[in-house]
This record gives sequence, structure tokens and C-alpha cells, in this order.
Amino acid sequence: MSMYRALFNIPDSVCFLNSAFISPQMKKITEAGMKATAFKEQPWRLQTSDFFTGCDELRGFVANLLKTSADNIALIPAVSYGVETAVLNLPVPAGKTVLMPEGEFPSNVYPWKNRTFVPRPQNQDWTSAFLAAIDENTAVVSVPQTDWSDGSHFDLAAISQKAKSVGAALVVDVSQSFGVSPMEVKSFDPDFLFSVGYKWQLGPYGVSYMYVADRHWQGRPLENNWVNRRYSEDFTKLTEYTDEYHVGARRFDSGQHSNFALNPMAIEAMKVLNAITPEKIFAHITSLNETLVNGLAALGFEVVPQNRRTGHMIGARAPGGVCVKDLCGRLREKNIFVSVRCNSLRISPHIYNTDQDIMKFLVELKRLMDESASPRSRELEA
Repeated sequence: MSMYRALFNIPDSVCFLNSAFISPQMKKITEAGMKATAFKEQPWRLQTSDFFTGCDELRGFVANLLKTSADNIALIPAVSYGVETAVLNLPVPAGKTVLMPEGEFPSNVYPWKNRTFVPRPQNQDWTSAFLAAIDENTAVVSVPQTDWSDGSHFDLAAISQKAKSVGAALVVDVSQSFGVSPMEVKSFDPDFLFSVGYKWQLGPYGVSYMYVADRHWQGRPLENNWVNRRYSEDFTKLTEYTDEYHVGARRFDSGQHSNFALNPMAIEAMKVLNAITPEKIFAHITSLNETLVNGLAALGFEVVPQNRRTGHMIGARAPGGVCVKDLCGRLREKNIFVSVRCNSLRISPHIYNTDQDIMKFLVELKRLMDESASPRSRELEA
């Protein structure tokens, strides 16, 4: 996969292991954005069909990665928009609750009322924790596929089966796995599923995606805009108002989702992921992470066990007394980029990373750990 690094504008001196935060974009995606932005200099070239054709092309690429139909895909600006849509269409009866993991990303938390947090399990087995927590009082189960802080895994098929056994809906955020972790959405049959487009997905900030199960196609959109209405392709008839919508999940599209600057970039990103395939990307990243996990263990870091984590992202808890926030800042001074989330050092390589990146990170991390443990360092701290 190192052959892909040249397609990104990443200097040799930079070791970027932070796709879970925001990914670099390929040079050709930047070029697509510049070309798209310049297009508005000559708006007379714009056709009314351009409001729809690019959107459906993008839907198709997203659907292919999820192994579903383009009719199931809505184009939204952010996951928070999707969560609000799910809240609108999944009312929680009095006395019922919304289950979600402790430490969940806030966009998946704030919109829900009557929420109950499943405590973070000490053994990192989120699946067993949710299977035990789901009961007849559960109205909605809201989970990720991959925990955003440490890469621990949620078995969506098992959780979905338990949720359905008590009549609960399933809402899933795959922002930390979509595009790099192979998935077939119908195998766990969520009611709503969302992902950003700027992390592992390689695309621009401001374009996100929502899967809507067929059973919700007659649901309520978050907003009433003109472009998702039936026959809106004919601009001469826009004032012939209608309550009908375009087919499928298109009724849930946000206003101005025909983003002429960002959509061409998102399309290029989706083309890349579809061409390489999540299976190959996942295999490359997990190969890098095998070396990474072994190196972290040798330095005393605790990593989620292999059978309970997603292979493409690592969350490492430092030995006692070591400040991971300080480590992250000192690594940054050496042009090595990772994140800190929920007291874990989060490492998230992608297709542009190589074995050399992993070794550079581990060597520098060891140097910093040795330095912090030296007698002189302890003396200065005292």
C-alpha cells in the first residue's frame, strides 16, 4: 500500500497516524475541489440536471460500500443532522429508554432524551455489556461499530438481534469504520446509520451520509426543502407545490445537498475506496497494527484485546504515571501525529502509511518513555 503515499501531499518528514481525527486528502481530490469551485465562476454552464446527477452518483458509491441500494442513502451535512432525523422518527414512549455507551461521541448523545449509558466494561467487551443491558424497557439502541476512543468493537449483528427481540430500534454511527472496515448493512439491519465523510473516507469536511431502512421511507424529514420533492427536476413547475417526495431515503436529504464544490471531492474519495475496496484497505492497516500492538505492549501500554477491537484503530492506555496528553504533544514536536481520546493514545493509520511510519512512531515513543523514566527526569519533576 505504500504506493499510495505518493498520491497524497504528505512530506517524508511527517508521520501521520491520525485518520480517526481527520484524514489527508489525495492530491487529485484537492484538484477536483479546485475545479469544482472554479465552476461557479461561469454559472451559465450549470444545468438543472446538475442538482441531481452528481448526488445520485455519490449515493451509488456509498451504497456499494454498504452493499445496499442507492435508494437507501440520504446526503446530509453532518452526523448530528442524521441523529436528529432518527430522533424525529423514533419517538421514545414514556417509561422507555435509549441505550448508548458511556463515553459516546457527543453528537450521538445530545439529541436523545431518556438516555441511559451502558458503563464502559473493564474487559472492553461492549457486546456482552449491551446484550445484558437491552430489555423490555429499551426503545432505541444507539451504538457505533467501533468505539471512537480505543477501537473496541461492537458486534452489530448480535446487538441488533437482541434489540429486535424486545422491539427496540437500532441506530448506528459508523464514522470510525465506514470505508475501511468491510460491512454489509443488511446483516445487522439498522433503522438509521450514519457516517461522516472526512475521516477514513478521505473526503471533504461537510459531506456526510445516512442509511435509512426501507421501513422508514415514509418518515418525516428534518426539514422541508424543495429539492427533495418529486418533480423538482423541472424548475418551471416548482410552484406546483406537492407533498410527494423523491423515492426512498432522498426525502431525508438536507437542503443544498447538491453541493457543487464539495460533492465532486466526495465522489473522487468514494471512487478511491470502491476501487481499492475496504477489504484490501483493512488488510493493510491491520498488518501495520500487528507491529504497532506488539511494540506498544513491549513499552507497557495496554491495548484492547484483539478479539474485542476493530483491527484498523488502536487505543493504548499508558503505564501508571505517564501522561498521554503530554506524550501526544511531544510526539507532535517530532512531526508524529496521533490523538488522545478518553485517556487513550489513539493511533489510526491508513493507506498512505508504511511500516517505516510505525517504526518511527515506536522508536520515538520508546525514547520519550525512557526519557521520562530516567533518574534525571524524575529529579527534575520532583
